[in-house]
Amino acid sequence: MEKYLRISFTVILISVFQLSFASYGDTTHVITHNQVLMVTNPSSGWNPYPAWGTFLPASINYRKVYLNLSYRCPTGQQCGEWDYIDWIYLRRVGGVDSVSKDMEIARFITPYGNTFNQSWHAEWHIDITDYQMFLHDSVEIEYIHTGYETNVGRGWVVTLDFVLIEGEPVTEPISITQMWNGSFPFGNAGNPIENYLTPITFTTDANTDIMRMRVLQTGHGADTYNCAEFCAKARYVLLDSALVNTKSIWKTCGTNPLYPQGGTWVYNRANWCPGAVVFPDMYDFNVTGGSTHTLDINMQAYTAPAPSANYAFGSQLIQYKNSTHVNDASIEEIITPSNIFEYSRINPVCDNLKVQLRNNGTAQLASATIKYGVVGIAEYTYNWIGNVNPNKSTDVFLNNYILPTPTNQQFRIYLESVNGTTDEYNYDDTIYSTALIPQVFDTAFVFLYKTNNIPGQTYFKFLDHNNNIIYQVLSGTLTANTIYRDTLYFPTGCYRFTLYDTGNDGLSWWANPGQGSGYARFLNMSAQIIKSFNSDFGSEVSHNFLVDPSNIVAVNENTPFAPSVSVYPNPAAGNITFDIIVPGKQDLIISVYNSMGQLVLTKPFKNFNSEIIEMDISALENGIYFVKVISEEMNVVKKVVVNN
Repeated sequence: MEKYLRISFTVILISVFQLSFASYGDTTHVITHNQVLMVTNPSSGWNPYPAWGTFLPASINYRKVYLNLSYRCPTGQQCGEWDYIDWIYLRRVGGVDSVSKDMEIARFITPYGNTFNQSWHAEWHIDITDYQMFLHDSVEIEYIHTGYETNVGRGWVVTLDFVLIEGEPVTEPISITQMWNGSFPFGNAGNPIENYLTPITFTTDANTDIMRMRVLQTGHGADTYNCAEFCAKARYVLLDSALVNTKSIWKTCGTNPLYPQGGTWVYNRANWCPGAVVFPDMYDFNVTGGSTHTLDINMQAYTAPAPSANYAFGSQLIQYKNSTHVNDASIEEIITPSNIFEYSRINPVCDNLKVQLRNNGTAQLASATIKYGVVGIAEYTYNWIGNVNPNKSTDVFLNNYILPTPTNQQFRIYLESVNGTTDEYNYDDTIYSTALIPQVFDTAFVFLYKTNNIPGQTYFKFLDHNNNIIYQVLSGTLTANTIYRDTLYFPTGCYRFTLYDTGNDGLSWWANPGQGSGYARFLNMSAQIIKSFNSDFGSEVSHNFLVDPSNIVAVNENTPFAPSVSVYPNPAAGNITFDIIVPGKQDLIISVYNSMGQLVLTKPFKNFNSEIIEMDISALENGIYFVKVISEEMNVVKKVVVNN
């Protein structure tokens, strides 16, 4: 093994000459894991995938460092089925003989992927700038995939892409120290978690101005009270014995961008959701160099009769110098308009643009002049007023229309000034995104929807450009298992429709068959489906659209039309319904396979257009089946439970 690692390391060193180094603002990608097939190891419950990457020389500083995490289904195989923890560790730095740092830099929970088809893929991005001081020269990154499912014919294809943006650090890092790391028992009176979350005392470096505590924490296990995965417990952070923060270790999953999934993806959990990144909590403290402090974390008191819960911790303390700039801000993120997967639930848009503004200077950020618009079409000015502390961010909402075209979808936003003066560091004042084209409706259209068995959980709203309610149906006013057809007339403008489910499990969900099945879709005045929503949407689903009869043909013909398949009810008895949307007319085949992979039903369609189809399944035995819908533009597989 030692010989192999040395040879591998030599090959990596050669690749450094393929990188191009330039100046502030330039971006370099370092891929440590390139489409690596990752499977579980049922015998141990974890499977490590170490790899070396060659990063930029230590002489080059980073302004920002991101990790892009890409997941795909393996070719000819199934995606992983269960929600397992995946850990990303920074191991050795500088060479194979160096001591491993064993530092967790990111955590991801795999999705329930048993219903994903071969074309499925998604990507998440994670800010890991706090680890910039170690991401130079040769670095070993280890990806650990956990779980116990079969490792034959099932897994994930994973890519780790480190995005290095050159420039002056916002705050210069001095040191990183490990804190609480590991899986600690919770609820065990004989071995309480406080045995592991002991106070840590340290003395800051002489040049330290800011100390940042970065904490990853997720709850797992299921004891008598469903702790720690399905119970919300409070965490307390103390600095020098004084309470500075209280947080519930809990996360809402019904708005996860990755939906629907095959398992219990909608259930809220202890600071994590299936198919999502675990984002760290960060606490910044202003300190004096050379001072001594004690940090402590306590969990809410809890004892279980048969303890099996645990919290998985990964935490570090990073010491920084203050920023060298007084007035310095950046546009950190464009949330809308964007084609980034993580914001797919709220895109595309034609108004209510949302960006993240960050204060990188030492002065309070009180104002900013922001310029934005689709490049080459229009540019607007927004004079933002607020109050953002150093090293903090805020969301900014911009209020003008945008309408990208098929040939011009580049959206740009930049800071013209901050606090009434020129930004002292302008390399991160401008950012671009891809503005997806919103759907265009005619002035008259139809909202067609069917309630399920629990209509009191369902309501919806249509909002205009100024967030005024144009039309709504309130919770508690609908009747169970009823089809409603609302013909609406909207003037030209930009609108946002949101359908809510207070039960957090959509209009149909396999794990709650008692609620029945409903659906929601828009039709044009010729009764053609122009938009359909997957009934398994969790807490809410939104659609932004433009009403503009003068552009309806020109825009929609050039707008990518996403095929979709909804199957309900699930479980099904007697008959099963398919709600299928495809662009235009095309041949289509519906096939049903049993759990052994044997074809048990098939039905072809010629010149199929978007419609609802019922299929008789009364002759099928009870059990699990897989439904495959194939056309020219899609290959979709859905898991269905038959309970005749």
